[in-house]
Amino acid sequence: MDAEIEKLNKEKEELNRMIQGGISFELECDAIRKTRGFLGFPHREIVKIKRTFKIEEITLSTLDRIGVESIELDIDEKRIKDGDDSIKVSRQIAIKHAKRMARVVAIAVLGSEWETPKVVRGDIVRYVENTKAIDELTELFAHAIKPSKLHQLCLAVNAMCNLSDFLNSTRLITIDRTTMPIRVEENRMD
Repeated sequence: MDAEIEKLNKEKEELNRMIQGGISFELECDAIRKTRGFLGFPHREIVKIKRTFKIEEITLSTLDRIGVESIELDIDEKRIKDGDDSIKVSRQIAIKHAKRMARVVAIAVLGSEWETPKVVRGDIVRYVENTKAIDELTELFAHAIKPSKLHQLCLAVNAMCNLSDFLNSTRLITIDRTTMPIRVEENRMD
């Protein structure tokens, strides 16, 4: 029993260390390199470069935004598993949701920067979606991420969501409180 508890504690420590440090990944993507060509005229060429991105612990607003995106992901598991057209259905799902999955990764990479704070009036701050940054990263990831890498990144996003601590916090708040009203039985016998 003690060995099992020790194993769970080590696993939790490793997860916390990973969440605190974040997860970095590299992608090879296209970039424009400006040079001087013949007779000093400007010349642009497309070159491959490696860019590094990092997924850090996700804030509550980012967790909420990823949830909004994932609601739109509808997968009919029955049609995939049963039937002769499972490959066709899988391709249809890939076509339908490829950009959305790239968008989920883009939101996770941006973290809290997917929203930009704007002063409305006085001391009131509103957060506005940074659609330009999200769209740019979504487009980049849609062209650079392969399905095997997408699977790894989705595992990383799930780890960075830290849902276990979120649920534990929610449970902690919802337990019986000392100020909770005493419930009177509705079906009392007189």
